[in-house]
Amino acid sequence: MSIKTMTLRSKLLAMTIVTVVALAVLFSVLLINGKQQMLNDREAKVRNLVESTQGILSYYEKAARDGQMSVEDAKKTAAATIGSMRYDKTEYFWIHDLKDATMIMHPIKPELNGKTLDELKDKGGKQFFHEMNLVVKASGAGFVDYLWPKPGADEGIPKISFVQGFEPWGWVVGSGIYIDDVDAKFRSEAIKLLVWGLGISSFIAISLLLLSGNIIK
Repeated sequence: MSIKTMTLRSKLLAMTIVTVVALAVLFSVLLINGKQQMLNDREAKVRNLVESTQGILSYYEKAARDGQMSVEDAKKTAAATIGSMRYDKTEYFWIHDLKDATMIMHPIKPELNGKTLDELKDKGGKQFFHEMNLVVKASGAGFVDYLWPKPGADEGIPKISFVQGFEPWGWVVGSGIYIDDVDAKFRSEAIKLLVWGLGISSFIAISLLLLSGNIIK
């Protein structure tokens, strides 16, 4: 086989390798960006839902100011209304006090109601309720990440929650997303993209190799 033939074969092989590698890099970037976008979308959804509860609180706070009901009844009704709300089938909202993180309403763990949680730590040692209150005091609202068990479980799972204060009553409303849910959905999407990527890469590689063989002949 001549040197020219070997050079041509090497060039075509290099072209095939570069094409496949470029596709692999492209799909990797798409996956990374896709996961971040998925997380951003979930965070935006939680933020919007928590912000929507402000309307409920404002309604009952105004009703109490107008003398339509007592402040105590207004608070109880508002907390019960928000406590009954669900989204994505199992996700919920809770309310705690801004002063010392006393739990006012937790629909999944009612045994926490009335308890002061300012010094409560997750398995990583983070005083997350304390941090939530710091965020609210500093900015009025924000995200806090920590470990928290799913409903019906005891093991702490990475979670990101959005909390927002309601100044007239000194309350904080929060809700969050579990990161393992995002990871599970990401893995599902990654497998689909990987299958497509392997299929496209294989098609291109085989086509270039066949083409190189015909050109050399």
